[in-house]
Amino acid sequence: MSAKTIRLSVLFHLLAALGAALAGTAACGAALASLMVSRGLGPPAAWPFATAAVCAGSLLGGWVLGLLQKSRGLLWGGLLGLLYGLVLLCIRLISGSAPGLGLLLRLLLLLFFGGAGGYAGILCAAPRRRR
Repeated sequence: MSAKTIRLSVLFHLLAALGAALAGTAACGAALASLMVSRGLGPPAAWPFATAAVCAGSLLGGWVLGLLQKSRGLLWGGLLGLLYGLVLLCIRLISGSAPGLGLLLRLLLLLFFGGAGGYAGILCAAPRRRR
């Protein structure tokens, strides 16, 4: 394969994994929001639930990217977590709120969960031995 084809496939894989991360975050966020409403939880419970939803999305996106790339899952998953964190940071800056220490910790969590998902993705993509 040519280098241009490889670069395009990596770009498409990154975009597919980022889309899966966003969809996973939206689904997990909706489920946690319905849990908040059904249990009558107030606004203080929103931040931990939002963090959990974003981490679940990063894990899913890293898994998809590791599954598609089939090698260096920690690197690709960490890269996806970093890219996803930058997207969320840009959204936060556009909305007008300033980043703080809590946001930095959440970005590190995204990096960790993205790498873990990438590693899990290459484990699922590994060829199975048959007896």
